[in-house]
Amino acid sequence: MMIKKTLVALSLIGILPLTPSLLNASSSLHSILTKKEDTPLVDLSGLDVSAKPKPLHPQSLQSIPSRPASSVVAIVNGVSIKKGTLDKYISKITKGKIKNFDLLPPKQKKVLVQQYYLPKYLGSLALNTIPRKDRVEIYKSIWMRKKASSFKISDKEIKAYYDKMVEQMSSRGANTIIPPFDNIKDRLKIQLLDEKMTKYVLSKVKVELSEPNPMGIVGSIDGKFLSIDDVEPLVSQLTQGKARWNTLRDADREKILEMMATKESIPKLAMREIPYDEKISAISNYYLAEHIKDIKVSDKEIKKAYKKVKSRYKKSKAPSFDKIKESLKMEIARDIYIKRLMKQIKVKLK
Repeated sequence: MMIKKTLVALSLIGILPLTPSLLNASSSLHSILTKKEDTPLVDLSGLDVSAKPKPLHPQSLQSIPSRPASSVVAIVNGVSIKKGTLDKYISKITKGKIKNFDLLPPKQKKVLVQQYYLPKYLGSLALNTIPRKDRVEIYKSIWMRKKASSFKISDKEIKAYYDKMVEQMSSRGANTIIPPFDNIKDRLKIQLLDEKMTKYVLSKVKVELSEPNPMGIVGSIDGKFLSIDDVEPLVSQLTQGKARWNTLRDADREKILEMMATKESIPKLAMREIPYDEKISAISNYYLAEHIKDIKVSDKEIKKAYKKVKSRYKKSKAPSFDKIKESLKMEIARDIYIKRLMKQIKVKLK
């Protein structure tokens, strides 16, 4: 990370070519791609109150009338749910073994409706309590991961990138020791990926550099004008106070505007390109993680859960207790909190 920042700073005083970078303009791509998730994502479409869902038991087919799919069969927290919707949900979670909501006994109907509505309820809680700026940060992280995974970078491409960097440094006579390729291969891959993503972002935005003018306008991003006061802080940051906007070459000024455009465009692209259901799932998981981290789980509860895990390993060795202790603790805490949410979902069967 420090290598990238140094290269950018040096470029502004004429030593290396400046490139607008996601690493500098937005949240770090390297940290996003290498950071271990605090909480594994939950499949909210089939979220259950327990780690091991109970099977559904349909009633006898005799004397059970089947209502039309358009019939409202439940009111959940004031929201009407139609039979056709629940029929599809049952079919999905039972893999087609049960397709008719009316075949379930009343108690199971209620639980199933709660399970169906739980992701929507959790999503609404997340939308209403997580500040917009935090939601946007979550969407940006998802977008950067997805976009990064869409670019395939081969070892051959990384080596060519390294060789070009060595050649440029040598041709300029820079007194810099370049580490061996194998030592920085992974970092170069991230940097190359960063450049590809930046190029993609800039293809979605129009950046224009203005001619010197009495109004102090330095350029525009998608028609939005920028003044010299808008750009000076970034120039000072990148050059460590060694340069000002008026002392830069036009090429470097344009790169500064592109950096700013990249930073502004990522949230917009994330909002536009991430599907709605993925956004809801992401903020729901964030909300869930924030609310389960403070739930107290005793060692006794964790050891009890571990015994169940060990019982599933009959022909192979089970993972050690210490290795999965934290994940078991998180699962137990999640189930405790989900049960609390389920109690908040009021169901009236019709």
